[in-house]
Amino acid sequence: MNTISNDMLIGDILRKFPEAAEVMESYGLHCTSCSVNTMEPVKAGAMAHGIPEETVNEMLMELNQLAENSGRKIPADGVYLTEKAARKIEEFAANENKKGFALRVTAEDNEGNEPAYMMDFEEKSKEGDKVFEFHGVSLYIDEASMKNLMGAEVDFVETPFASGFKIDNPNFKKKHGGCGCGGNGSCSTGGGCGSEGGGGGCGCAH
Repeated sequence: MNTISNDMLIGDILRKFPEAAEVMESYGLHCTSCSVNTMEPVKAGAMAHGIPEETVNEMLMELNQLAENSGRKIPADGVYLTEKAARKIEEFAANENKKGFALRVTAEDNEGNEPAYMMDFEEKSKEGDKVFEFHGVSLYIDEASMKNLMGAEVDFVETPFASGFKIDNPNFKKKHGGCGCGGNGSCSTGGGCGSEGGGGGCGCAH
């Protein structure tokens, strides 16, 4: 059963799940700070703002995923990969003939700012790697990157404006790394996970 239904008031959703504001705004529903949201059901309000019903349903699915994950505690010395991200990794791996490969996530130091994230497929781990498995998909993270990723969540978002991997990183003021590999032209270098070229790394665009 969905935690968030289409007839729930926007204001009620935000009171229970404040982080839902980011999801709503990514779909073009920008009334999260408006007083009217206390009287406006989420689906009716979104459609009144010109958001197509199909897109509204996608938003509701993401909101319910957020609600489901809200009580989950990510270990302070670990990371988490959402099921949606895992399914996308499998899809991209199959498209690149790398079925069963792990996804290497790199977080390079960036002068005290949020790290520069990179993602690419690798068949085998390297010495010193931390290896995690979520939903049948493995992540490889080197020791230096792990220091910048402790407690982070890797997700995949799809909105009318962009799509790609998103890293919610509690270690830095900026909350997430935006659209990354596999997004609509979001790969900042050639190749990498979900890209057309293959080979090379792929950075998360901010």
